Amino acid sequence: MLFDGLDKKNNRYMVGYDLGEMASQISFCTLNQNEPETLPIVAGTEEYNIPTVLCKRTEVNQWFYGKEALKHIQDGDGIQVDHLLSKAYDGSMVVIEEQEYDPVALLALFVKKSFHLFGLIAPMDKIEILVITTRLFDARMVDVLEQVVGALGLRTNRIFFQNYAESFYNYMLHQSRDLWKGKSIIFDYGRDFLRGYFLEYNTRTTPVVAFVQEKEWEQYRLPEWPEEEAALQMEKEQLDERFLMDIRPEFQNQFITAVYLVGDGFEGEWAEKSLQFLCRGRRVFRGNNLYSKGAAYSAMEKLCPSEAGKQHVFLGREKLKANIGLQVVKDGQESYKALIDAGVNWYDVKGAYQFILESGDSFMMTVTPLAHVFPEKTPAGKYPVRNIEIELRGLPERPKRATRLEIRFYMKDVEHLEIEVEDLGFGEIIKGTHHVWTKEIVTSEIVTSGEA
Repeated sequence: MLFDGLDKKNNRYMVGYDLGEMASQISFCTLNQNEPETLPIVAGTEEYNIPTVLCKRTEVNQWFYGKEALKHIQDGDGIQVDHLLSKAYDGSMVVIEEQEYDPVALLALFVKKSFHLFGLIAPMDKIEILVITTRLFDARMVDVLEQVVGALGLRTNRIFFQNYAESFYNYMLHQSRDLWKGKSIIFDYGRDFLRGYFLEYNTRTTPVVAFVQEKEWEQYRLPEWPEEEAALQMEKEQLDERFLMDIRPEFQNQFITAVYLVGDGFEGEWAEKSLQFLCRGRRVFRGNNLYSKGAAYSAMEKLCPSEAGKQHVFLGREKLKANIGLQVVKDGQESYKALIDAGVNWYDVKGAYQFILESGDSFMMTVTPLAHVFPEKTPAGKYPVRNIEIELRGLPERPKRATRLEIRFYMKDVEHLEIEVEDLGFGEIIKGTHHVWTKEIVTSEIVTSGEA
């Protein structure tokens, strides 16, 4: 395989980092590997979870992270700082020994210290690409993560963010084809409650569209098992019966080939009847490093797309679901200039393009939703393509093809595209006003008139 012109002898690394509220993980692979491995926090074990916690030593500016932090907290010689991810997201200052700390800086400190584990494998400057995955994902989380990676001082600019659903998709993309025949499910029984991720494919499209539906069962909390044997057995049986009753409807009239059980809630060997049900005609897996591996697989796909990756596109909640471009004239013929492709993460959309205005004081942009988003065609029998006129009011009158414009664009969220258009004039011949026009385009608006 070719990795974008990279020298495979240099041992560059592709890294997936699962940043969790209670625990985090690091998975990685080199350019010579086809499958990532996960860093254990204790060599020679399968103990992958790095507790997402810091400890500040009492009255001393000394910080510990992860398992070492928990030890100092237990010994009583430090102050515990946990829930780092949610505190950074909320943005409220954290008070420790009457001193205020920026919660994003604390999260960045944890991430930076946790990369000491990776330092046992290779120097940080050997990281070619980093993908960070989290459960909660929106514009605020993107802002937090950008600040965190800025503090890492990585040499690479290949840094990406994604949610657990996309990590699940990338993980499955590299599994046996037998597991693709139907839907795949993750039941994630974590420290808050039970979640389900349901991955399925629309094979009628080219490329095949993959998407994940999510469901939550908030009534599930981590079990606190009694010590008395009879009471313990009874509670395990009750949890088993309840879990089976709640998940059974998800399998009715569904072809499901793979089920993954992740999270501390599945410890304790209580799911006896549930496992018997799940294993009927399906493969069932238990593990706790799926998300970090999925992020590492995503890093692999970004450097060198696999054949499966080329044949599929993932459309999650953070993915743009329309192609966006300009109507231009090239070699005397009207044509389409692509600016943004569907399937990219909205927070990765940022760019600029210069072009010559043919005439007048306006130009056309085109928004073309992916067909699968609108299975029903418009009354005119067409998919709802939108041609949007961008008016440049106040643009000086000039001869034809004598105005050069620069369009700059970025997305505020998954539905709102912000564009800026600047008048650059025409070199030394016609000075530009450098006036900037702005417009917001809602990419999810649906045309019902049938007009293209």
